[in-house]
Amino acid sequence: MIYTVDTPAAALHVERTGEGPAIVLIPGGGGDAAMYTALIDELARKHTVITYDRRGNSRSSLKPGAGASLPDQAADVVAILDDAGFDQAFVFGSSAGALVTLSLLTSYADRVAAAVVHEPPVIQVLPDAAERTAYFDDLGRIAEREGALPAMMKFATSTMDRPTKFFDSRFGRTIGAAAVGLASRVTPKNEMNRLFGNADQLMRTEMPDFTRYQPDREALRNANSRWAFGVGALSEGRYYSRPARQLSAELGVPCLEFPGGHLGYQSEAAEFARRLQEFFDA
Repeated sequence: MIYTVDTPAAALHVERTGEGPAIVLIPGGGGDAAMYTALIDELARKHTVITYDRRGNSRSSLKPGAGASLPDQAADVVAILDDAGFDQAFVFGSSAGALVTLSLLTSYADRVAAAVVHEPPVIQVLPDAAERTAYFDDLGRIAEREGALPAMMKFATSTMDRPTKFFDSRFGRTIGAAAVGLASRVTPKNEMNRLFGNADQLMRTEMPDFTRYQPDREALRNANSRWAFGVGALSEGRYYSRPARQLSAELGVPCLEFPGGHLGYQSEAAEFARRLQEFFDA
């Protein structure tokens, strides 16, 4: 089922599959529901699986003057649950979606039956926070000088299991952006085109806010919900897995290992879903 949930700030594109206890899948950077297609197919055997395009991304429009802060996006999840008639849901969020999940646990833990916070890029808690912040500030400068799409292409390489240096150069980014532009003109609109179409929202609106996020540790310690961090088996040492390890130790929250890397829910969907289901069923 595909439908729209209207809120005072956004019109949210929502997709719902299966029957049973609800699971909400919160997309990461790029914000498109289709990121979780493979995972949905696995989880919908036992659950009502709800995912959506995050506000301002793909088919979810922002209303004039509305923002896209993490508290705003957590409120969107509550609006989706209210519309669907669910008091609670299991929640999985990865990357930027994991930040939304942390915000949800901070303010609306009573709506969360259990949650997995997968590789949240909470770089401000790291010992090398200044270095990581400088990296993202550089991406912001690239977005201003060259455009959001070239900046997004460089950023995307940091999440690959085997990163390439091709987009480190302006030449490489220019070639890549031109290829994407050509592909978007000669092929029908699809998931990849939608993702690249969200470059401006990610690089100019979300990233400056998200990369300076500081978790409310006290609220998370007191969250009346069962939850855990998650990291990919191939993500050891990456800036998006290290915060999970560190906050797990600080907050006394479990840190679960999942198959694959940052996008393990795509590359290893069946085993990833099994691990997720195992935690939700515990």
